[in-house]
Amino acid sequence: MINREFITRDDIMYEVVSTTNSSNFANSDGSINQQVLGQYVHELNGDRVLQRENKLLICKVVEEATIIPK
Repeated sequence: MINREFITRDDIMYEVVSTTNSSNFANSDGSINQQVLGQYVHELNGDRVLQRENKLLICKVVEEATIIPK
């Protein structure tokens, strides 16, 4: 069984696809290299990056279920 982590922010539920250290995307001045991070998120089919402590959480939006009547 695969453990999946879910986070809710601003009433939107996200599935955490990957967790990485923010230092992996740091420029020499300490800021985050948005272009490289964006490419990484795109490769993982992520929708959003959330931050928790020194970690970047690459996330996908969990779509709401639609009930289709018979």
